[in-house]
Amino acid sequence: MKQWMESLYREHRQGLFSYALSILGCPQMAEDAIQNAFTRLHRSSNAVKEMEQQNMVPYVFRCVRNCAVDLQRKHHHQRRLSEGLFESFQQTDNTPSPPDSLLTEERAEMLRAAIDELAESEREVVVLKMFAGLTFEQAGEMAETSPKTMATRYRRALIKLENQLKGQI
Repeated sequence: MKQWMESLYREHRQGLFSYALSILGCPQMAEDAIQNAFTRLHRSSNAVKEMEQQNMVPYVFRCVRNCAVDLQRKHHHQRRLSEGLFESFQQTDNTPSPPDSLLTEERAEMLRAAIDELAESEREVVVLKMFAGLTFEQAGEMAETSPKTMATRYRRALIKLENQLKGQI
């Protein structure tokens, strides 16, 4: 793998994984999408190396999105996140309160469920901004839309999340 691809991967691997996971809902398929994207990038590295470094981040995210959508179509995989055996366990009134780590997991699951209920364009910008750390400019370039549109979608998504989670977290 070329050095620029390695550094790009190291710097953005968690964001790329979060983004692919938000599309596919399956960690293994998200990893496959990233692998496929970097394989495609490696094959077309002559054309890609001419791009400016600042344009590479949105380009790589777009490539991961395309690979994730390809995998989703190929496997007809339903959106779902990995659930452990005990995540559906309901606490009864006479059991002791759970440790903080369980509360944190429960809150994360509520947030994940709320994000899943957003419109696809809103979910996309939330994941790109919050979990991948992209700017509105980078997210807009990746989604082929203006940064202002991405910022508007982000604000709307945050309002929806706040209203949905009010009193729950």
